[in-house]
Amino acid sequence: MSIGILILFIALIPALWKRSDYFVILWILGSSFLAYEYMEVLYSRSVQDFILVMPPPVGSVSIALNKLSAFFGVIFALGLPVGMFYGHFYLKEHPIDALRSHLFWLGVMGLSMHCLLWIRHSLIFLMFWELMSLSSFFCVLFSKRSNREAGLNYLITMQVGAAFLIAGFAMAYNQSGTFDFSGFEKMNTLPMYLILIGFAFKAGIFPFASWLPQAHPVAPAHVSGIMSSMLVKTGFYGILLIISINPFSLLEIGFFCLVFSISAFWAVCHLLSERNLKRVLAYSTVENVGIAGLGVCAGLLGLQANLPNMAMLGFTGAFLHLFFHSIFKAQLFYSSGNILSATGTLDIDEMGALAKRMPYTAVMTLIGIMAISALPLTNGFISEFTIFKAMFEAPAAAHLSQLMPGLMILAVLAFIGALAIIAFIRIYAIVFLGSPRSAAAENACELRRGLRLPIAVLSLAILLPGILPNIALRFVKPLIRWFGLDMKHFAFLQFQALQISYVYLILLVLFAVFYIVRKLLVKEKRGATWACAYPRVTPRMQSSSITYIQPLAYFLKPFMYKKSRRVKEEEVFATKVEYDEQHLDAVWEIIVRPVSKAISRFLLLFSRIHNGKTNSYIAWGLAFLVILLVWVVGFR
Repeated sequence: MSIGILILFIALIPALWKRSDYFVILWILGSSFLAYEYMEVLYSRSVQDFILVMPPPVGSVSIALNKLSAFFGVIFALGLPVGMFYGHFYLKEHPIDALRSHLFWLGVMGLSMHCLLWIRHSLIFLMFWELMSLSSFFCVLFSKRSNREAGLNYLITMQVGAAFLIAGFAMAYNQSGTFDFSGFEKMNTLPMYLILIGFAFKAGIFPFASWLPQAHPVAPAHVSGIMSSMLVKTGFYGILLIISINPFSLLEIGFFCLVFSISAFWAVCHLLSERNLKRVLAYSTVENVGIAGLGVCAGLLGLQANLPNMAMLGFTGAFLHLFFHSIFKAQLFYSSGNILSATGTLDIDEMGALAKRMPYTAVMTLIGIMAISALPLTNGFISEFTIFKAMFEAPAAAHLSQLMPGLMILAVLAFIGALAIIAFIRIYAIVFLGSPRSAAAENACELRRGLRLPIAVLSLAILLPGILPNIALRFVKPLIRWFGLDMKHFAFLQFQALQISYVYLILLVLFAVFYIVRKLLVKEKRGATWACAYPRVTPRMQSSSITYIQPLAYFLKPFMYKKSRRVKEEEVFATKVEYDEQHLDAVWEIIVRPVSKAISRFLLLFSRIHNGKTNSYIAWGLAFLVILLVWVVGFR
């Protein structure tokens, strides 16, 4: 730990010198040392455990790694340097004045994410949790005035989540008498749920996920990729930490199933209607967190129903999905950054025909879309297939009360998966196919290799475990054993994964043979696109993002909150007709934004305190001390 963390801390020095190249090199070096330590803990019986003695009331602070934190540590150690590398070239395309500040807070955010995995003391954990939220807030701002509202709303949302954590940790301390995480075992219901809610804010679980689609569109692509693929995992890490050491009743498991199902369905409804590319990916994060959560629910249900195979498959699918999501979501966010750099917009209705102008980006984005849609040959298919396989074990449950949650998860996964495929086919078709919909799309071109290399590496990381899934299964195997799950059934899952690999390899060989034969024997002729007898085809004749899913949106109308604008001339034969439709986040518009504005107005009431007069500041300080003294001592 000391070497890796020390190198990452030293990386803050070139950040202050505005040397992003040295910053990235040090991050790659430090992450390599940390990855080695995480893998050592994950794959061996050696334990990293230290005791740091601090003055009261903190006391002894346990700094340690277990299999769960090492698993997430490997994800961070592999993903963060790739994001930093992409950010180095992205910042050259989007230069800013506050480069020193941005690199510094980017490094602090990554450092705090790693430190959270080592800390086993609730007070110190909260300090790093707040440091992570604050640093990510400064990274989202990116020195632009237009980012300020989204950034402040994100910070306020994180503070509300932190308030739940503080309340839950305080009640857990009153129950156990210790700040150590060992006091979280067999907690009372109220502190446990307060802590779970606090972690749910960061994990992006409905109804606490509205900050994701607001913060990501304004953040730079490398920050969006890191936050969506890794930072939200800190919240899920906390949830798994509580789940791993506390028992849950069947009613509680059913409630978790309902929450994750609603979260995934809410997100996929917005996927179908959203026009902003990065906002689409943000909602997709909520959907995929919901899918991973359903996998955890399947594992808990298997333990409750005494179905060891179902428990093993559920947890394995959840861990695989968390790992794979950190890969394909980062890949898609970095691809969106390239598209933004080439076109100057994130509105998909202003794009089109980018496959001809950005062929490498088009192919790699297609790979990411296949993964996020859980299509074969990609890692996303393997993880969701494992969760589906867990659900097919549910009919073996002895009681109907144990069977029904499993069937609900199966139905929700099937329905959400179908909607997600439609949503991302829409994105790819509008962005990369058809005709250019704007002058920016017409003039777009492929970007420098430095911006394409991280995406290519992540694309390879999508395909390799997708075709050879045993690679990923060996990665999660120590974690499955640590959870005490059935390893005999896991060995059979590995055998099935080997069979899938054989089928894939045979199909790929056959495809290559047929492709070569076709190239040698078939002569292609190209002509004008068939235009259905229209003499002049224009981009306006193409389907827009709204019309593409209009038939499906009609059935999902009760679940969508939309505002429309219609412009039509009053003449009999109108020459101008315009229609615009926006699908808004009901939670954000009805709850979060009004509450945020109310808090801002309340805080403005105290703006007169800052009058620049020292006597006034002393008077306010004395008044606060008097109030505090009365509150502590009480009235006598």
